[in-house]
Parts: sequence; C-alpha cells; structure tokens
Amino acid sequence: MPSKEIWITGNGIVSAIGSGVNAHIDAISNCKSGIKLHKFFNGTLPDPCMTGMIPEDVMPLSIDESAADRANLLAEIAFKQTFAQAAIESNSENDLIMGTTLGNMHGGTMYYQFLKKSENPDIDLVKSAMPGSVGNYIANKYNIRGKCITVSSACASGITAIGTALNRIEREHCERVYACGVDALSPFVIAGFNSLRLLSKKECRPFSFDRDGLNPGEGAACILLEKKESAVKRNALPMAKITGYGTALEAYHYTKSHPEGMGVALAIRKALKKANINPDQIDHIHAHGTATVFNDLSEYNGFYKVFGDKLSEIPVCSTKSMTGHTFAAAGIIAAVLTVLSIKNQCVPPTLFCECKDPLFEKLIICRKPTGHEIKRALVVAIGFGGEVAALVVEGV
Repeated sequence: MPSKEIWITGNGIVSAIGSGVNAHIDAISNCKSGIKLHKFFNGTLPDPCMTGMIPEDVMPLSIDESAADRANLLAEIAFKQTFAQAAIESNSENDLIMGTTLGNMHGGTMYYQFLKKSENPDIDLVKSAMPGSVGNYIANKYNIRGKCITVSSACASGITAIGTALNRIEREHCERVYACGVDALSPFVIAGFNSLRLLSKKECRPFSFDRDGLNPGEGAACILLEKKESAVKRNALPMAKITGYGTALEAYHYTKSHPEGMGVALAIRKALKKANINPDQIDHIHAHGTATVFNDLSEYNGFYKVFGDKLSEIPVCSTKSMTGHTFAAAGIIAAVLTVLSIKNQCVPPTLFCECKDPLFEKLIICRKPTGHEIKRALVVAIGFGGEVAALVVEGV
C-alpha cells in the first residue's frame, strides 16, 4: 500500500455524452454514443468529421464564439460538479493540478488569422492559448490558493495530473488536491490528425478488426484527492481510492507507440508495484483504446506482457467509442468512469467493436454493459512521443 491512504471524495465530468455522472451512467447503461458528424471547414475536406463535441444544451457557444475560453468553460463545469459532490468550499488552500495539451488553442489560431487580415485582434485570444491559462482561470475564479501546476504529457496528461496530485499528498505538501484534465476541439486539431491519416470517417471501433482511426473529442473531468485523515475529519465519504500510479517514456516515435507495448508494460508494472499488488489482482482494465491500427496493437501487447494468459479473465473496455478521443482529458475521464464501474460493479461497453481483431486473442471485450466483480481496476493512457501513464483505482 502507499505510505498514506488517498481517497477520491468528489468528481465531475463533461463529454460528448453529456454533463455529470448521471448522464454518463445513462449512456453506459443504454449504449449511447455522443459521436456525430460535424463540419469544421465550411464543408470542404475533411468535412464532415466524426467527432465527440459537447452537446449544445451543455455548451451553447460555437467553437469560434468560445475560442478564447472554451477549455476554461469545460473545466469549470467539471469543477462545479466536484465542489458539489465533495461538499467542500471552492475557496481553499488546496492544490490544483491541471492536465492539458490543446487547451484554448483555437484562440491563438484566430488571433493569427485576424493578424493576417491586418485587423487588430483581441490580445486575450493569444493569452488564453498559453498552456497554464486554464489552471490559472480556475484557480483565480474559485480562489484556490494552493499550488497551481499545469502538466502536459500529451494524451497521458489527465492521469499524469492525478499522479502528480497523489505524490504531493504523499509527500505531505498538502492534504487535498484537485486533479483535472481538459481539452477543447478546434479546426487546427482536426486538420492535424487528418494530416496524420488518423481520423475515421465512421464511429471509431477500438480493438475491432476493421478499426481505421480515431474520432477527436473534447471534454473535462476533475477529481478531488484527499488524505484519509483529512476526509474523516470533515466527515467526507470516499468514492474510491488511488493505490497505484506509474509512468514510462518509450521515446520510440513521434506518433506511434512501440509495437511491442514496452512503455505500456513498464507503466503498468510500476503502478502495480506502487499499489503492492500482483497482476492477477486486477479485475478490470479501462484501456486507452483509440481504435488506431498501431495504438491498439501496442496496448494489447503491453497488456499481454504483464498479465499473460490471465488477460483472458480480465474484461477490457474503451469508452472512446462513446466520447471520442478527448486527448489530455481522456485518462481522467476514464478514471471517473472507472470509479463508476467499481461502484456499480459493471464493465462499460466498447461500442462498434462488431468483430474483435484475431490478433487480440486473449482480450475480453464487452459490447454491452456487463456485470462483473471489480475490487481493483487499471486505467491506461498513451500519448504522442511515447508518454504512457497507468493508474490503479480500488474500491473502499
């Protein structure tokens, strides 16, 4: 066990599925996907794109209208839910760890476009594109007076934020930490992934034989991590606890994961070691599962290196078939959904995986929500450049 027991005492979530825990429970129970066709380039290629955009009833502003603060607004939704669920005042000396990679990138893009037209753009557009702007916005608005740190480790940023928060509590730098992951969509992001030929024109199909790419998404999630003694003192109830965390850097390729899953295996082994458990004590894996040809294969090979034939006893899911790939928010959205999996003893469905790739012989994929005893679960996130992070979440 870690030197100190760390509880999750609050969380919040917003994605293409909707806003709040209940919306996500409903989507999981009824196999609903939030992935739809959207236009980003006035109808020219690669429009229309299959993406996981936040529903209009949750985020009524268009991408252009919210260019300077879309990521701020998404993070704020998740934070408000966390404050309410944790029954804690927003103004505090707690720390804040924000994971983001894209942030308010569209603000910077629009600033440049206006500048090219010799117009006088609003300086706030480029200010908001700074990596630390989302964390600063939340800290200032809600008077969070502890340490404010922004981490950016590509699509592993959300889990890295949780791990950084975990370390700060264990080293007694603070008693409570908000860990958040957020990214917002923009045409620049869509164009980038299209240039890499990583976009699917249909709903993404993690671990499927016919998988051919990802669906970009946007969203945010937040969890409040708290030392057990601190939570007990204020009569807070635990939702789950974080017992293990591990990272690895493959440095194999700019965009591809190592084909043998070296980084995935190393990050998982570190997380299991910190949690002081064996591989056969994991009951469920919430995979990164982007539905790209190479990433899914790499992730499977990493799983098999750690779990061997026991992998065939551990149900695996990827909810990117419901939310799209939310980049820096992906790992922490998966962590919140894993807390729900443990609470409800249910494995979320992996939608659209009609025919599992025969290469993934030992992988158990559930196409419908499936009841399963889950005491401990593993969450994995993989980012460009070889960033990998893994988290062990345990019931209480």
